[in-house]
Amino acid sequence: MGWCPARRREVVRVRVVTYNIRKGKGADGRSSIGMDTLGRALLRHAADLVLCQEVFHCARGGASQSDHLAEAMGLRACYGANKFRGVGHHGNSTFTSLAVDCFENHDISTNKIERRGALYVRLTGGDAPVHVVNVHLGLNRWQRRTQMRRIAELLSQKAEPGDPVVLAGDFNDWRRELDGFIVDELGFDNAHGKFAPEAARTWHSRRPVFSLDRIYTRNVTVTEAHRLDGDPWSHLSDHLPLVAELSF
Repeated sequence: MGWCPARRREVVRVRVVTYNIRKGKGADGRSSIGMDTLGRALLRHAADLVLCQEVFHCARGGASQSDHLAEAMGLRACYGANKFRGVGHHGNSTFTSLAVDCFENHDISTNKIERRGALYVRLTGGDAPVHVVNVHLGLNRWQRRTQMRRIAELLSQKAEPGDPVVLAGDFNDWRRELDGFIVDELGFDNAHGKFAPEAARTWHSRRPVFSLDRIYTRNVTVTEAHRLDGDPWSHLSDHLPLVAELSF
């Protein structure tokens, strides 16, 4: 007779940050915040996965905000452009220290004016791939519900039922109408859902009254979650970052 030990399952622990950086225009919308300054502020929190929205790339060439942030944080950048103008374009950037299998940007716009995207990144993590979706949703209820259904369809094509999934970004869901749909119908957990509502408010950074930004997870254990506030966050952007400690 023989004996084989049970295969040890690897536990991966990841610190996630989601942050709308407002193209580096600061909390007042008129400043010019250097990406080295913003990157150093994020670096102090040693995140393994940073999801940023409203990241600008200049059409005239040279280094982009994604490149500058990636260099400042020592992470790899995956970028998806959503809104194009003469001076350049902006979109979502996902930064990570984990191995990237692939990334794709998906257009989830509902009209030609308000361009929105979902940046999908598949990471290598433990026993199964980790699926990460970085989003910036629309400004009205119908748009957001339509966009989330498209994201749910995307995940049904990309992820197996038991795979870890991280869905985060700027949901523009100030009335928390979309939260129930994502949790109850799509099977996600809100990383900050057990806190008092005011503890997860992210806009405006100088006096937060709305919870626009979220971190949702599926098949993931959330061990800690909090908001970054005070100096320097109250002037770096009009949003505050959210942080979650995950294990899977």
